[in-house]
Amino acid sequence: MKKFGAAALALTLAGSMTLPALAVETPVLISAKVGYSTAITLNGEKLDTAALPAASDSMLPLRLVAESDHGNVYWDQEGNEAWFNFGQDRITVQFADNTILVNDEQVKGQAEVTAGVTYVPASVLAMLDGYTVTWADPTAVDITTPNNDPMVKLAYSIMESSEMFGSRTYEDMLADAYKIPVDEFEQIVAFFPMITSPDTVIIGKLADGADEKAVTDALEAYRKSQEDTFSWYLSQHLPKVQDARTVIEDGYVFFFIGENADQAEQLFHDFVAAQG
Repeated sequence: MKKFGAAALALTLAGSMTLPALAVETPVLISAKVGYSTAITLNGEKLDTAALPAASDSMLPLRLVAESDHGNVYWDQEGNEAWFNFGQDRITVQFADNTILVNDEQVKGQAEVTAGVTYVPASVLAMLDGYTVTWADPTAVDITTPNNDPMVKLAYSIMESSEMFGSRTYEDMLADAYKIPVDEFEQIVAFFPMITSPDTVIIGKLADGADEKAVTDALEAYRKSQEDTFSWYLSQHLPKVQDARTVIEDGYVFFFIGENADQAEQLFHDFVAAQG
């Protein structure tokens, strides 16, 4: 009986000590801003920002936007800066003082770096040629870029379906390096490969009165140069070159070397049909 009484007393004392402790426990304060709160829509597609840390108002996660817009990022460890490439434009962040440069010119405002994520003011992105940044409300932003162009979108869709990697090539290089008569085009979008692959996609709209033969001759000359190269170098690619497609339909031009050529050509036909 004494042992039982002692045990009961111990439990009673323990209980009486626990209750006050619970009653005065300091509450845990939860921040109202535990993550990135801005909804970003890029060229009509909503970006996944769920894993991003919080940032100040009107700040955009630069790497996410760049890579979602088919750009890339390079970190220069020695210089302690990062380059965020958007087509022909570049935003540089110098991490020593979070200075921002657009195409090598310093701009107003500073970057923020939180948990390894670099943010810049939305106004910086709006400085890039062809980029618009529109706020629907303080927590939702819509970004439109040159890659929203239907012909550019088609090129990326073809590249994705063909699992090809290439870099965007602009008119000056098309004319100088590849001898493509760009003056015959109202618009032209082209992606050319690295030296280890012949994969190429060119989509364009001919200008009024364009010389179609000059265009097809130039494209065939380029195809022949690829055939000459890959007949002895990495010859496993030769069948793709021999199955190259050159199509002119309703004023649009399509040239393609790559995997799944039939599917790529069908995507082009579908695009042309949709323009009517």
